[in-house]
Amino acid sequence: MAGLRRRETKADFWRDEDLGALPMTTRLVFKGLWAAADREGRLEDRPRRLRAEVFPYDSDLDMDEHMATLAAAGFLVRYEVEGRRYAEGVNFTKHQRPH
Repeated sequence: MAGLRRRETKADFWRDEDLGALPMTTRLVFKGLWAAADREGRLEDRPRRLRAEVFPYDSDLDMDEHMATLAAAGFLVRYEVEGRRYAEGVNFTKHQRPH
């Protein structure tokens, strides 16, 4: 993940040029997904549920579109196991220290 993908400090999230090239809402989605992820940076790829969890006041936000943008930019990996969809933040455990 950005400040997570290849930089060491969380402050670098705000200065990451690759992430900075993405729309501001996509950057906020990226940051919001951290809260929904488990200790390994994985989460169920359920865009409607994630939108309700991360952005409960923004029913018009297209979470699937923002997650697709993050995946295309290399910040998120989306995959399927036994018919269930998941997503994982790239290098999440390298840069985050969940409690």
